[in-house]
Amino acid sequence: MAQIVYLWSVVAVLLVSGLWHIAAPALTERWMSDPRVVRSVGALLLVLAIPCLLWRGWYFWTLFAGLAASGVWRLGFPQSSIRAQQRSYPRWVHGCLLIAGAVLMWALRP
Repeated sequence: MAQIVYLWSVVAVLLVSGLWHIAAPALTERWMSDPRVVRSVGALLLVLAIPCLLWRGWYFWTLFAGLAASGVWRLGFPQSSIRAQQRSYPRWVHGCLLIAGAVLMWALRP
């Protein structure tokens, strides 16, 4: 039961974040250009990764790797994360990727 609650929580975070990126790209750009906010997001991603260590299987190990890598990058190197995001694609594209990640988590759930 804990796994299901955890998975739906992460899916919800990804969906809300993705929709926010699409609905308010200018506001998202302003917030996510602040290193303090980026570090906070990194810390949140690392906290979300911790429960994956409790469960076995490729699904949770892959989810842990993705969340932890993203979290470490944002927490440890916020300026690099900001520059990479700004140069790679617009915020709405990142929103689409977040929503795709949420759909993939739901589709592949254990």
